[in-house]
Amino acid sequence: MNNENQAYFYGHYTNSLSPRGQASIPKKFRDNLSEEEAIGGFVLLPGQDNCLYLYTHLQFASVKNRVRTLAIEKNSPEFFRSFMEEVVAIDTDTQGRFVIPQRMREYANLSEKEITFIGMDDRIEIWNPQMRNTMRDKTAAEYSSLRESSSRDIFGL
Repeated sequence: MNNENQAYFYGHYTNSLSPRGQASIPKKFRDNLSEEEAIGGFVLLPGQDNCLYLYTHLQFASVKNRVRTLAIEKNSPEFFRSFMEEVVAIDTDTQGRFVIPQRMREYANLSEKEITFIGMDDRIEIWNPQMRNTMRDKTAAEYSSLRESSSRDIFGL
């Protein structure tokens, strides 16, 4: 499968999080998966700003290759090793349910009963809803200014 056929994700959804860390990938995201991606499962890893990144295995392959290339360029096998040891393979059931490991829940501060999923093109981000709202509020003026100044380039207006 080439990159043109891989799923991309957009939008945001809030789903429940069980006390033992079980969550369900939103159906809209699951519906975007090709048959090959749906069978392959997912990869979960710590992301920026204390959220989690969820990739299909196919999409994660390009991320892993970029990290490997950077580690080789920097002559730092420990960089690649440290990155790879944080990665967790995630299996889902037919309803997209999976368990977020405790250490990942702690990293992303996922102690509430709800979590937010945000589609970010080639990945899904998983957030503590309050942390996401705080981040959104903090960057709202910057986003508004950038969107206004870039509207012609983005939307062709």
